[in-house]
Amino acid sequence: MARRRRKVLVLPRVIFALSFGALSIASTSAHAQSGSQGGARPPATRVDSTDALGTALDAEDKGDMKKAALAYREVLQRALIPGNSDGDKVALSLLGLERVWAELGMRDSIIPVAQRVVQLRPTDPVARSIQLRALVTIGRDDEARLAFTSWRRAAGNDGAPFREYARLLLQQGRALAADSVLGDAGRLLGSGGALSGEVAQLHVALGRWNAAAVAFREALRDELYLETAAMFALNRAPAPTRDSIRTVLLADPAVLAPRRLLSALELAWGEPRRAWFALASVKADDSTSAAWRAFGERAELAQSWLVARDAWTAVFEKRGDLEAQQRAAQDALNAGDAAGALQLTSRKGPGSDVVRARALLPIEIAALGELGRASEAQQRIEASGKLLDETARSAMARPLVSAYLRAGDLTRAKEAVKGTDLEDDDETAGWLALYDGDLTTARKRLVRAATQRGELVDALGILARTRVDQSAGLGAAFLALARRDSAGAAARFIALSDSVGPAAPALLSMAARLSPKTGAMTLWDRIIASWPKSPEAAEALLASARALLAAGDKTGATTRFETLLVDYSTSALAPQARRELERMKGQVPPVTH
Repeated sequence: MARRRRKVLVLPRVIFALSFGALSIASTSAHAQSGSQGGARPPATRVDSTDALGTALDAEDKGDMKKAALAYREVLQRALIPGNSDGDKVALSLLGLERVWAELGMRDSIIPVAQRVVQLRPTDPVARSIQLRALVTIGRDDEARLAFTSWRRAAGNDGAPFREYARLLLQQGRALAADSVLGDAGRLLGSGGALSGEVAQLHVALGRWNAAAVAFREALRDELYLETAAMFALNRAPAPTRDSIRTVLLADPAVLAPRRLLSALELAWGEPRRAWFALASVKADDSTSAAWRAFGERAELAQSWLVARDAWTAVFEKRGDLEAQQRAAQDALNAGDAAGALQLTSRKGPGSDVVRARALLPIEIAALGELGRASEAQQRIEASGKLLDETARSAMARPLVSAYLRAGDLTRAKEAVKGTDLEDDDETAGWLALYDGDLTTARKRLVRAATQRGELVDALGILARTRVDQSAGLGAAFLALARRDSAGAAARFIALSDSVGPAAPALLSMAARLSPKTGAMTLWDRIIASWPKSPEAAEALLASARALLAAGDKTGATTRFETLLVDYSTSALAPQARRELERMKGQVPPVTH
């Protein structure tokens, strides 16, 4: 039934090269036309062709194209009876015949049928389109030109013949011929926006990016549905031509549609800040606020957190709704701007105290934790106790634990876990055990953790390489990481490396990632020299080679890349080394955006 509905709804006339969607052919105009052609004839008894249409659709669904063709012919004959003409049935049967004869390899069979319909209904857009499409597709160019001319005369000032013919020519790769057709349309119909979309796509096909942007901007004044088509078309513009597109779409007046188009293009081109600038300067109203919301959602999907924060802040300032305030604050936190997130949560807004506390307090607690203000976070939870139910209070536990760990207060972090769902959370229990130096419990709980974040994988790698059950020093090193003390954590990992046996290269590798480049190079060299058989040796070669290359030492970098390829040919990092080496030698072009 779904397929049948698609066929019944195939009445819309496709207007331009895949990207333009469809324009509905109003059934009212078809009925008005059939009425006018009936003239003063006496009313005739309507012949029901519903059964024949059902037969045709069923046969087509089952793949019986010959039976479907016969049934569609019957529908067409009945629909063309004088005084009983049915424009919808004419369109359905013609489109059905076009499909089934194309399946049977008899595409040209539709031509005489369409010509007969055109004789009876000279302005029928479906018949005219099918006739022209068939002639162009099978290469009967002279007849196609005559069919176009005939349609143009019958259509008067309607731009449909020019639009359809230009579209078909472009699909055939005949851009210059399409240019000639649209040029004629401009001279005969004027330079209004009726064909601006087709002109824009023609400019795209010919690589005229500035002219395409101008035509799309003009088309968007009256045909907003072309915005998606314009996005896909202009997105292909080469980087050197993009500034000219920006100039066109940023020109005054600052109208929403072209600015929204430019915003979408900038996001696709990897320029989220420019994307927001294109929208931010449009006068705020309901439509603009909706565009800002949509942009904020897209920016979040792209993890452009600061830009998303700005968009949601603009929505909040315009509309004042709680969701916008919450998302702006969360995006600020995701971007590492804890102070900004805290400022956003403190701003006045709509909603009851209970609703606002449940929406904003978790973000506020997390922001206070990132700033190392754990005691203040605890006070805020206690002050809001009456506003929170058990579920909401439980949700505060995780950011509160993180706050205490950020402050380095392991004891208070453990207390915050008590009586909450976090007691049964393997990851939380595992980390707390590791920070406390209880490696046995940490191994048991972390290996069952639901997530596979990078820091968790690193911790498991080190735990798997050491056999001791207790290590206060290792716990202190990881706690330093939780406090964002990279230098302190690196120093502790280095100090421990002499006492952990097989885990030494893993600790040194962790320290190298946390150290400045000069200190990291020393650690990488130590791993390569002292533990050449360890998994970290290949990683150290790749990382140190990249560091040397960045410093301009191509000879040293080449030596290390080649060593990795020869001595560690089975390493998962070998393909990366090979690509880096080939890029250095000019065999692989650099990746551009």
